Amino acid sequence: MKVVLAFDKFKGSATAQQLNEAAQEGLRGLGDVTVVSVPVADGGDGTTAVLAAGREGEWVMVPTTAPLLQLDPVAASYFLCDDGTALIEVAAASGLALLPDCRRDVMRATTLGTGLLMRDAMERGSRDIVLGLGGSATCDAAMGILCALGAEFLDADGHHLYPCGESLEHISTIETLGIPPTVRDCRFTLLTDVDNPLCGKRGTARVFAPQKGATPGQVEQLERGMLHVVGIVGEQIADQPGCGAAGGIPALMMHLLDCRLMPGAPYVLSHNGLAQAMDGADLVITGEGRLDAQTLMGKGPGCVIKMAQQRGIPVAAVCGAVDPGLDPLATGLAAAIAVSDGLPHDLAMDTGGTLSRVGSAVYNLVCTLE
Repeated sequence: MKVVLAFDKFKGSATAQQLNEAAQEGLRGLGDVTVVSVPVADGGDGTTAVLAAGREGEWVMVPTTAPLLQLDPVAASYFLCDDGTALIEVAAASGLALLPDCRRDVMRATTLGTGLLMRDAMERGSRDIVLGLGGSATCDAAMGILCALGAEFLDADGHHLYPCGESLEHISTIETLGIPPTVRDCRFTLLTDVDNPLCGKRGTARVFAPQKGATPGQVEQLERGMLHVVGIVGEQIADQPGCGAAGGIPALMMHLLDCRLMPGAPYVLSHNGLAQAMDGADLVITGEGRLDAQTLMGKGPGCVIKMAQQRGIPVAAVCGAVDPGLDPLATGLAAAIAVSDGLPHDLAMDTGGTLSRVGSAVYNLVCTLE
């Protein structure tokens, strides 16, 4: 029996690599089972590690700025491939996980640190940058990134604006003369883990800013800022699905630089060897922190489920939690197992406990379906 393991992260608890290793360890005692492990990501935090696993190159550690400049600098890393491609994720330098809950300040948070990572990669010769957008603490529409790359944002009086969300509605002029040819020669692939637009009910301010600490009044200020950005970049960019990712990073980047915006999960799955791993498989097991309707709308495990079903391979999910309103049979899953339902939050999020429960659940699942 050939089993393919294709776990995404359990956010805040375990990485995709850890979960796949735990599941593989859980099946080690089954002598008649061949196991292939292929970690999955969807453009959010952890995407760089998943993409790097199949590439030749090196990890580069860079001291850079935190999402809030009053905090200590962070040591963030990216992966520089031997072919010159740089794999970077916003969460590494500008991620919400870098801030204690009490320090979340989406109005002043900036993507400047991410831009400095990108500039470092360019200085090392990269002209092809893949940027995973998920997990940001910011809502600055890439003002910080672009400042790090040489752009300047001025208000109506010609004063420089600090690159953050509260400055968006005050942008009068964007000076681009400082963007060097090395930046203009780069190609940027932006990987989104959501399909939200820039503005409106499903826009970045109203949907994601509250998760990053915004008050209702600040949400409306950020929405005004995003509408102001629409006036700069034009509806053709702002209405694109995914433009609301990571606090609107795609909007200004696509306006000023050579960018392509892509859903993260299909991109990752086209590069991590999952299609080849499924050849001859008898069972595919995937999972993430919570299995719900959104899982099937372009997230990593949802794409895994779709790929397996298209090949006629039974597919099951082992997750932290399963939405009670989701009928696994209606999704075509052979099984859906929740390993942390009913546990206190601290136990549910404990990495060691999570990995142990996943390993046991996978073992029991395979024994049942074998």
